[in-house]
Amino acid sequence: MAGYFSYFPKTQHDLTGDGNFVSVTNILKRFKFRSNLLNNAGTFYDYVIQNGDRPDTLAHKYYGNSKYAWVIILFNNIKDPIFDWPLFDKQFDDNIKGKYGSISSAQAQVHEYRIFINQKSVRIDGSVVDDLYYVVDQNTYNSYSGYKESVSKWDYEVELNDKRRNIKILDDRFLNQLKDEVDTILGDI
Repeated sequence: MAGYFSYFPKTQHDLTGDGNFVSVTNILKRFKFRSNLLNNAGTFYDYVIQNGDRPDTLAHKYYGNSKYAWVIILFNNIKDPIFDWPLFDKQFDDNIKGKYGSISSAQAQVHEYRIFINQKSVRIDGSVVDDLYYVVDQNTYNSYSGYKESVSKWDYEVELNDKRRNIKILDDRFLNQLKDEVDTILGDI
């Protein structure tokens, strides 16, 4: 992310209140990708994160330089590059143990109850219709006679982690344009 912060303006700040000002990076200045850039299928590639992938390794692979890891992170609205990135194997298990005490405890606890309006299906044209469900309380769940599912803490965490694997990679043809826009936005004080 060091390359990303090079775009931020510097400001003078008295950190200790003693009248000695130091130059610091103004991280409060922000920018956001335009929604038309994020939603235009011609500007990005869909990518499924594999074990061992990191933002810096993907930046090197797609942009030729790991300093553009910030593009991967911001393009996918990742706020925490550690826990918003999918965890694999031991990291995932350790995270579950840290949250719930043990894997078996996470598997035994109910996270939520779901009643389904529509189950995932594939249309004749190949398009996928995702699950449509409501999260309800236990009493509503118990009285519902249609398709329903209780989701354990374990299953919920696996579901979230799997969703994190699907990211978008900005096409490198747009990288220079993006850098110019970021420089204009963050450099304009």
